[in-house]
Amino acid sequence: MPFDESLNTRHISSNLNNYEAARTGFFTLVVDDLTNLLKVNYTGEKEAANADTDYITNAESSLRLNVVKFPVPHFSVSTMEYRRGNDVVKFAGVPSWEDGTIVVDDVVGLDTKSILVSWLYLAYNPHTRKGGRMKDYKKHATLCEYTQDYELIRTWEIDGLFITKLQEDDFDRENDGKRQIQASFSFDRAYVKLPEETEE
Repeated sequence: MPFDESLNTRHISSNLNNYEAARTGFFTLVVDDLTNLLKVNYTGEKEAANADTDYITNAESSLRLNVVKFPVPHFSVSTMEYRRGNDVVKFAGVPSWEDGTIVVDDVVGLDTKSILVSWLYLAYNPHTRKGGRMKDYKKHATLCEYTQDYELIRTWEIDGLFITKLQEDDFDRENDGKRQIQASFSFDRAYVKLPEETEE
């Protein structure tokens, strides 16, 4: 069998217009409709909130700036069996998407922590002791992957994203460092879109 030239690195180096290594650090996460987030110090009923003073402004752009890590959303398909006598045939069952964790920098001034806490409060508010409605706490998000010169490679559309738990670094005078927050999340489904399919 002759050697396949397309399998060696010389093929890549002689076709540089066609290839580029994907990078882990060139991405953005855009969460839609974070305009209904009440500030964490607001303890009244939502209906009585003042639109000018009681809501967080610029939540979508602030969160987008501070996301450090986000897992690539993938799904798995369960296996079902059809049996007749001694024979077994396997076939695809129900798909499921794995939960994940968003890691963000806690930046003073952009108040990322308040954004995440307020988003979590949409599912359950400890001030009012009321649970939230899906139409409020479940969000649509877009994970965008880029080359290092910011050409869009692909996007993942994520439906039904919501925060389930927050964890953060301890305060520690002996080991001072950058504070980060881990936001556990769940979602309903996600799918990949290529640039030519992405709406302008």
